[in-house]
Amino acid sequence: MDDSYEINQRIQCDYLFVYGTLMSGMNNPFAKKLRQSASCLGQAFAHGLLFDYRQEYPCAVASIIKSNKIHGELYQMTEADTLLSDLDIYEDCRCKEPDRSLFIRCVVPVVSERNEKEIQAWMYFWNHSLDSLKEIPYGNYRKHCS
Repeated sequence: MDDSYEINQRIQCDYLFVYGTLMSGMNNPFAKKLRQSASCLGQAFAHGLLFDYRQEYPCAVASIIKSNKIHGELYQMTEADTLLSDLDIYEDCRCKEPDRSLFIRCVVPVVSERNEKEIQAWMYFWNHSLDSLKEIPYGNYRKHCS
């Protein structure tokens, strides 16, 4: 993980970047909760790589290489603490026990594809080995699933 990525869970940030099963059009209760509790600001990207976990969900890892992009959606949350607590359960993110977490949540720079503005947003990153995981081409989970 790049040192510039903030993993301190006490940071106040009302934005969330999603790139997988939480995106609009995905059919699960947590994606629905996100859409009910936050406003989608549109398509965005973060720097990193995506990997496929058993054809079940994507796993993001950070990258300092600017051409490595993860495509997803940027949301603005109204009740960030409450929503993030619920999403942490879905993502198996244990903020106080990161070594036991499937994903960790960090604040990272995300770029809006609409206006190219950079915004700091929460994002979930894979916290385990990449062994046997296949990279998702072009960092686009939606295209990967279609």
